[in-house]
Amino acid sequence: MAGVDALLNLVVAQGAEALCLVAGETPALLKGGDRRDLSMPPLQEGLFRRFVSEMEEYAEEGVYRLDGKDGALRFRVAIEAERSMELRLADAPPSPSVLGADADAGAAAGSGTEARDPASSAAVASPAAAGGAPPRLVELVERALEVEAIDLFLSTASDARLRVGRDLESLPGTRCAEQEILALTSLDDEQRAVLASHGSVDLSLDFESGRVRANVFRHQHGLAAVLRPIRRRIRTLAELGLPADLHALVEYRDGLVLMVGPTGSGKSSTLAALIDHLDSTRARHVVTIEDPIEFTYDNDRCLVHQRELGRHVESFAAGLRASLREGPDVILVGEMRDLETIAAALTAAETGHLVLSTLHAGNASMAIDRIIDSFPPHQQSQVRWQLAGVLRAIVTQVLLPSRRPGRLVPAVEKLVVTHAVAANVRDGRGHHIASQIQTGRDEGMISLELSLADLVRRGEISRETAAAAARNPDLLRDLLLRA
Repeated sequence: MAGVDALLNLVVAQGAEALCLVAGETPALLKGGDRRDLSMPPLQEGLFRRFVSEMEEYAEEGVYRLDGKDGALRFRVAIEAERSMELRLADAPPSPSVLGADADAGAAAGSGTEARDPASSAAVASPAAAGGAPPRLVELVERALEVEAIDLFLSTASDARLRVGRDLESLPGTRCAEQEILALTSLDDEQRAVLASHGSVDLSLDFESGRVRANVFRHQHGLAAVLRPIRRRIRTLAELGLPADLHALVEYRDGLVLMVGPTGSGKSSTLAALIDHLDSTRARHVVTIEDPIEFTYDNDRCLVHQRELGRHVESFAAGLRASLREGPDVILVGEMRDLETIAAALTAAETGHLVLSTLHAGNASMAIDRIIDSFPPHQQSQVRWQLAGVLRAIVTQVLLPSRRPGRLVPAVEKLVVTHAVAANVRDGRGHHIASQIQTGRDEGMISLELSLADLVRRGEISRETAAAAARNPDLLRDLLLRA
């Protein structure tokens, strides 16, 4: 019953009286006698019949009970000719039925609605602090921005928490209600529908002190939100603690450059620093495809067009395909997360564009394997040749606890794709890449152990932290002995 229950929760959250479901049409809420179509795809015939079957099984004497944190709510169930179903709060006042003639009118009004993939929906909400957001939650967000926290966690199940460095700091007395989280995040109808049907939704929000990237999601005990502060000013590579030679990554005329590493390792901040550097040094047309838009650029020397999933493009792959007709020099793809996006990125890089993107992988060879393994076996040989021809560099980034409390510092590994590296990619010898990085300093490569040793020498991290992060502890030990 998760599907129907999620839609019925929208009735409660938006103060409506009823939910109207018609096979082949967009679900709608009824409020004050008015019909309000939800911004989601039309209800498929099979799914509608499943909902009807479930109601016939679970409703008792025409009443369905929805269990919530505030107790059970009762909905009167009315099914008409196996084509329409209305679920009305038992205590709501009666209003003209939208079944029958009214349903036909609603269908006509919604017939131009474009079907979309709700899983990819994300939007920039209006400034949260200017709406009906609870002041105490706004204060928590402002505090997170002020102390440069990595994340702020809000939950109906426990007090709020701030992530500063690697640790979570509990904020006593800050447990919040579901309606407070919904008010803070200003979800529109479409975003609420995504939340109802998929259990989570991504968005970004503007506050007086800055912007945050947010994910709102349902869990066992209610609703939660994770808000990640986005600094207004894009920090340079030096301010991020990264080597200046990474600037060379945006000097390629074409090809594919990847930032890899775990979630929360600073990949997006590094790409933003690179685009900002390009904006101040080269006259280029840059198209970004993001989910959601985080950093914004000044259009100094570059012309930067930023597009967001759900608002401007349907998916990363669709945005990539469209960008090929938009005259870009550089394309930034927020994440290569599926086969369609990876294939489109390889094509864009192959046709004379510089493509920058991120990928969740532990190191360069794992990133290469993940790209290849995304394709069916009969295509993998061809893709190896294609990837060997377009790949320019892979930077792996990890964040490590600093000696300074509450701070994290980046360690990096940089693979430059030389002719020898390309040959190994093409021939499936990814296990040779680690040794090529270690011996490729003259080609601009940086091994993880070299980066770790440099952080230890500068007093940024302890030897124990470096040893725990090293893939080759013996190499790290040798590098530290030479210091």
